[in-house]
Amino acid sequence: MPNQHATAGALPSLITLAGVLVLAACQLPATAPDAGAGPASVAIKLIALNDFHGNLLPPRDPALLPDRPGQPDIPVPLGGASYISTAVGQLKAANPRNVVVAAGDLISASPLQSALFHDEPAIAAMNGIGLEFSAVGNHEFDRGRVALLRMQRGGCAPDGKPGVDTCVNGPFPGAAFRYMAANVVDEAGVALLPAVGIKTFIVDGRMPLSIGFIGLTLEGTPELVNRNGIAGLRFLDETETINRQAAALTAQGVRAIVVLIHEGGEPAQGAGLDDESCPGFAGPITGIVARLDPAIDLVISGHTHRVYRCRLPTADPARTLLVTSAGSAGRFLTDIDLQLAADTGEVLSTAARNVPIVNDSAANARPDRYPPLAPEPQVAAIVAEFDRRSRERSLQPVGRIASALSRQQDAAGEMPLGYLIADAQLAAAAKQDDRRADFALMNPGGVRADLAPLDAAGTVSYGQVYTVQPFGGALLTMTLTGAQIDALLEQQWRADGRYAILLPSQGFEYAWKASAPLGARIDPVSIRLRGKPLSPTGRYRVNVNAFLANGGDGFRVLLEGTERVEFGIDREVLIDYLTAQPVSPPKLGRIRRLD
Repeated sequence: MPNQHATAGALPSLITLAGVLVLAACQLPATAPDAGAGPASVAIKLIALNDFHGNLLPPRDPALLPDRPGQPDIPVPLGGASYISTAVGQLKAANPRNVVVAAGDLISASPLQSALFHDEPAIAAMNGIGLEFSAVGNHEFDRGRVALLRMQRGGCAPDGKPGVDTCVNGPFPGAAFRYMAANVVDEAGVALLPAVGIKTFIVDGRMPLSIGFIGLTLEGTPELVNRNGIAGLRFLDETETINRQAAALTAQGVRAIVVLIHEGGEPAQGAGLDDESCPGFAGPITGIVARLDPAIDLVISGHTHRVYRCRLPTADPARTLLVTSAGSAGRFLTDIDLQLAADTGEVLSTAARNVPIVNDSAANARPDRYPPLAPEPQVAAIVAEFDRRSRERSLQPVGRIASALSRQQDAAGEMPLGYLIADAQLAAAAKQDDRRADFALMNPGGVRADLAPLDAAGTVSYGQVYTVQPFGGALLTMTLTGAQIDALLEQQWRADGRYAILLPSQGFEYAWKASAPLGARIDPVSIRLRGKPLSPTGRYRVNVNAFLANGGDGFRVLLEGTERVEFGIDREVLIDYLTAQPVSPPKLGRIRRLD
């Protein structure tokens, strides 16, 4: 395997000044102006990705991409770190004035090839493709601030075995790129990581042209991660943070400013990849953009795993702002072209396209329209090594299931695989008196993949279970009153329109009404345990994973739970449950929607 630092490519020297990362660049000629076209302009290429989630290998399922007008979409195999590296190299060759950037969630919720090794392979792959700047995302905090800082600075995982699952080829060097977290500070207001980065180009020996990058995660990160790992950190308002950092960059003479933010939006159903007007586009990023300082020239977003390039409205009715996202799992890159005025460095124009990372791993319905890329050798070597190292463990059989179990929720919120996980947690909690639970609850976001048998005997492998539950969080049993459980179920819906329908174990049921007001959607009489309504003052033992127990997904009632007992690891509990018996799909009917 190539040295993980060396594979980062020809990165310029890094100079850190007052928390600002500066990348010095070589001298390159400007573009000559056409007659009467005004000042000369300089073309800068940004190459962006987001939500990679350690997908070293191509995702299993192909993507549906447009064919000819009037024809249905066609399946095309996309993604894979070595193919991303090839595409990045091609885009760099198109313009030597370039910057490779990311909008967070490069690690965690990863497939086995990266997750088994504490996501060191994902960082090695990003070094290999030449990533220079990245915002942090909520998943960068899954293992806590200490683990995130290790990703940046290097060193072996303290809970790992050097040479086995950490530092497998000698000391882990950390990221050759710079993580940025402008809106993450401690209680004294000290930043966890740099807020901004600057890359400077010297063109024709004239005044330097600089691009400033502001990197940040969503303010709601504490609701998405285990709070124990981020104790003492504050996550500040995104827009206020951006505007504050933009003013500081402007004061330093930076006239081109790009935001890398792990927050995003949702295009309307059926919206085309190439429609910049994005009709019906919605999501938190719209409110952020609407309040941004006019100094911001471009927003590269993430988090929602959607592919888009949109011109969104700003506070100035005459001005829109280009906002992009490259989907997830390395299926796309965003190719962005900036034109800067050669005399002032001001951004004259922005343009973007999302480039599919077509690989040669599966059948391609239209290779003439979507020609496959060749894998880039250095990153391919990284992928091959960790795939080999993970394969033996991944293929180990751990149990049997009678049929495939889906992670998709129906209109009521029921999910067969989520129910199975909740049943496994309840069974584990029942084995010891001090950990006994009346019922268990599972959050849908913690179920990361479907579970299907590998053969006619229903075999399930370790790798499959790891992919379903990659986080490896502890389980906790706590005491809540019936009234608190009712309040907990009401917290499934939030004022911003987001929701997370909790999945109960066997013997617990409830009903809800979508048309009812927020805070009154649960029929209290419908909340039943083993067929009997809960008493508001009754005390019940509830089992959840550590993410939920610490208020994750906004379920703050769980922070009030008493007599908390921690035990086990969620993934290992599911493996034990599958090993003990051939498992049939759980019966539905635990959640009922009344309208």
